[in-house]
Amino acid sequence: MLRKTLLGASLALMVALLTGTAGAHETGESQTLQLTPSQDSGVSGTATLTPEGDGLEVHLDLTGLPKDGVEHLAHIHEGATCADDRAGNGGGVAFPLENVLAKGGEGGNASTVDTTLEELSSGGPYYINVHAEQTDPDAVPPGVACADIAMTSADGSGSVPETGGTSPLALLMVAGAVLVALGATAGFIARRRAA
Repeated sequence: MLRKTLLGASLALMVALLTGTAGAHETGESQTLQLTPSQDSGVSGTATLTPEGDGLEVHLDLTGLPKDGVEHLAHIHEGATCADDRAGNGGGVAFPLENVLAKGGEGGNASTVDTTLEELSSGGPYYINVHAEQTDPDAVPPGVACADIAMTSADGSGSVPETGGTSPLALLMVAGAVLVALGATAGFIARRRAA
């Protein structure tokens, strides 16, 4: 009886851990990234990523943009991080976003791109970059605000931490360790009762 109860509890724990790992992506919840200033720009804000059909809506809200009426290029870049970009080693554009129009020191846009949060958080690295005013039509200006796209947080809160989150593989390893410990405990208890 005890062995069946422990087995049922361990299976329930494993299902809960596995469901919690994938849940944020499957439920259509939004993920929020913090856009931090690049090049001492003073520009910051948020990027909200929301599953939208087979794509992903990216909504940018920025503060500290210097000039009203100026459009700022925005992209999802791949193959690098914000730290790389700030060091002059940025990645290529994976998905162009709508330009951000500065209004009263703020600005925002919403773009739908042909990818999913799952794809962006499992590959990459990817980052969102909002650029300075474009003064040369043949050159992409440096970034003024940036956010790395990382795995969702382990607590399922919907916030994507700047440094990433708990790996699904790590959660599976923890679940396996719990199952082994429960099995060993059940075996020990069964042997004690038999003696």
